[in-house]
Amino acid sequence: MLRAFLDASAWRPRDDLPRAPRALTILHRQAGGCDGCAMEIAALRSGAYDLARHCIRFVETPHDAELLLVTGNVTRAMAPWLMAAWNAMPAPKGVVAVGDCPIDGGPLGETYATLGSIAALELQGFTRCDMTLRGCPPSPAEILRGLLLLAAGRVVSA
Repeated sequence: MLRAFLDASAWRPRDDLPRAPRALTILHRQAGGCDGCAMEIAALRSGAYDLARHCIRFVETPHDAELLLVTGNVTRAMAPWLMAAWNAMPAPKGVVAVGDCPIDGGPLGETYATLGSIAALELQGFTRCDMTLRGCPPSPAEILRGLLLLAAGRVVSA
């Protein structure tokens, strides 16, 4: 048990990630689902990934965000909240879909309680996701790599 704790305390993520050429401010919204991707985002926000070094900052209000990061299957109850957050964000703005659920509905798809993917939302000015990261759930390292590539101006769809 002690060895597992010591191994975990010495763990650091790989440092071969590209550097972000500009800062990113991100508003994360969990739209529904199992919270698997939301837990990976929480792990990403922990100190182990040192987001400040990569110029990535998560914010709590849409007025401060340039990216709306959506995880989970979009529920009918959460759709108005996502639209309100999107409309409150200043331009230029973008949408990032993390995990299978916001991309294609995941295992739930469209049901009486869910709209399915984020594409079902008719967000004002929303044409496509600026980044999609598949996985159920994608790892924090994969999410960070995608965000850094997006900051570098590359279209990410993995």
